[in-house]
Amino acid sequence: MQTFPTPARLPVAGFVLLAAVTLVWGVNWPLMKIGLGTLPPFTFRAAMVPASGLLILGLAFLAGQRLGAPRAAWPPLLVSALFNVTLWHAFSAFGIAAMESGRASVIAFTMPLWAAILARLFLAEAIGGRRGLALALGAGGVGTLLYPDFARFAATPQGPLLMSGAAIVWAAGTLWQKRIGCAMPVLAHTGWQLFLGGLPLVAAAFVFEAADGANWSLPIVILVAYNIVGPLGFCYWAWYKVVALFPAHVAAIGTLLIPVVGVASGAAILGEPFGWPELMALALVTGALALTLTERRVAAQK
Repeated sequence: MQTFPTPARLPVAGFVLLAAVTLVWGVNWPLMKIGLGTLPPFTFRAAMVPASGLLILGLAFLAGQRLGAPRAAWPPLLVSALFNVTLWHAFSAFGIAAMESGRASVIAFTMPLWAAILARLFLAEAIGGRRGLALALGAGGVGTLLYPDFARFAATPQGPLLMSGAAIVWAAGTLWQKRIGCAMPVLAHTGWQLFLGGLPLVAAAFVFEAADGANWSLPIVILVAYNIVGPLGFCYWAWYKVVALFPAHVAAIGTLLIPVVGVASGAAILGEPFGWPELMALALVTGALALTLTERRVAAQK
């Protein structure tokens, strides 16, 4: 039976890594907006996702992890890659390009709420009072976020719809992953997902965006390289280290700060709105996520 350190003895290294993951993933939302202002969405994602998968596979190899799996494990892994990587990165890239990056991050992190809905529809899991309240808070947060510019979003709803689609496919991929488990170590599993799930993005870039051209200026090359090494390579590795060091609920609650950092950095870097709608939406969505992410711990204590 796996044991974790008591709260008084939680390792400092875990907090450092969790803070780094939160900061890097949060600040990357406006940075992605900058990149998508220069590169077409499929091209932007295709340039970084498969390469990050190879980087993580390399880290898994250096860590002595097994990279192979039984033949029967590959089709389910491809389904995971389709939802968690291909569709997530496609929807989110087009969504970020169509709306403010901070608001996009808030909508993206409604994923656990969509997971609760999908689990009810397809797995017959009861929603219950706790999940019901979380859903109400999450819906209120998104509504608060969109209300001040409702006329603009009603006229051009692509951004919120695409980011909602990203949250839904992320939720579906999470539920699928829970169902199939991992037939190989998690880091290697993630590397294969990113590499295999990134290949359709490469194909889409050649088919749909080859004629558009791409401005591969030095800042854009640096931004793409940073995403490969930082938000995708380092953060995935660091996240799994955090999960290994901390109880799952502690690690999960740490992710609540990512959309907060996303909204704040969007305001600081790009001058995006940061007023009462954003603050209220963050409070509602993070409250909803806290209810969802701590549900299993509360149930275990009863």
